[in-house]
Amino acid sequence: MIGTVSLVGRRAAVCAGILVALFLPAAGEEPPAAESWKKTTRQWIETVAPGKRLLLVNPHGDVYVRFGGYENRVEIVATIQRLESSLPPLTVAFRQVEAGLDATVGPEGSSDPEFPAVPGIEKTRDRVDLAVFVPKGVALHVRTGEGRMEIKGLESDLDAESVKGDIRIAKIKGRVQARSERGAIVAMLEAGATAESQELTTSTGDITVHLWEDAKATVRIATSGEIATDYSLQVERRRFEEPGKHAVAVVGEGGPELSLLSKRGNVRLLWQPRHFKREDAAKPAGGPPAE
Repeated sequence: MIGTVSLVGRRAAVCAGILVALFLPAAGEEPPAAESWKKTTRQWIETVAPGKRLLLVNPHGDVYVRFGGYENRVEIVATIQRLESSLPPLTVAFRQVEAGLDATVGPEGSSDPEFPAVPGIEKTRDRVDLAVFVPKGVALHVRTGEGRMEIKGLESDLDAESVKGDIRIAKIKGRVQARSERGAIVAMLEAGATAESQELTTSTGDITVHLWEDAKATVRIATSGEIATDYSLQVERRRFEEPGKHAVAVVGEGGPELSLLSKRGNVRLLWQPRHFKREDAAKPAGGPPAE
C-alpha cells in the first residue's frame, strides 16, 4: 500500500518521543522513580463492503486517517502506550453490523460488548494512537474525547466528532461534517466534491476553512467571536442572541450550503489559489509571459 510505511514510521517516531514529567524532590529526599511506560504496536486488517461505513471510536488517543486504496479492507495500526499495569490493557475491538464495521478502543476483555462510546468512561492513563487506512467508498464516522484527528485524502463521506480534540481535514472527496466542543477545526475543502450541504460546528473552538479559488458555495457563518474572511459578507447582528453575528458569503456563483457555526469561537473563511507554473499563465500573442 503506497504511503503506509512512511505514515506508520512517522507515527512510531512521534509515539517514541513521549515526554515523562519529572517533579523535583524536596531537599534531602530521594528522587521519585520515573514512570515506566511500555510501548507496543499492533495491526489489524478487517473487511468492509463499499457503500458501507466504518465507525471508529477512540476515547484514549489520537486518530490519523489516510486513503487506503481500492480493495474492500480497512487497515488499522495502533501504537499502544501502557503505564497502569493494574488495569486491563487497551485494545481495538471489531464488530460487523448491518451498516458496516464498528472499531472501538477499550479495555481488553471488557464485560460490556458494546464498549461505551462516550469518552472518559474508562479512567486510565494508558493511551492508544491509531493510524487508519480507509478504502474508497467507505464512509468514515470517527469519535474521540481529548484526542486530535488528522484526516487526509479520504475518498468518501466524513463525519468527525471530538469533545476537546482538534480536527484537521484535507482533500476529502465527499461530504464533510465535523463537530468539536472545545477543539479547533481546520479544513481545506475540495471544490465540487459534493452537492450536499456541509457543516462544521464548535462551541468555543475556532474554525478555519480554506476554499479553492474555483469553489462554488453558499457559506453561512454564525458566531459571537470574530469573523475574518477573503470574501464579501452580508452580516446580521443579533444583539441579544448567542451566537450574535450571522453572515452569508456567496463563493463563486454560489452552490451547496456550507455552515460554519460556533458559539464563541473565531471563524476564518479563506481563499486558496491553485498551484501553477508561470509558463502556464496566459501569454500575450507573440510576447513574453504576462506580468
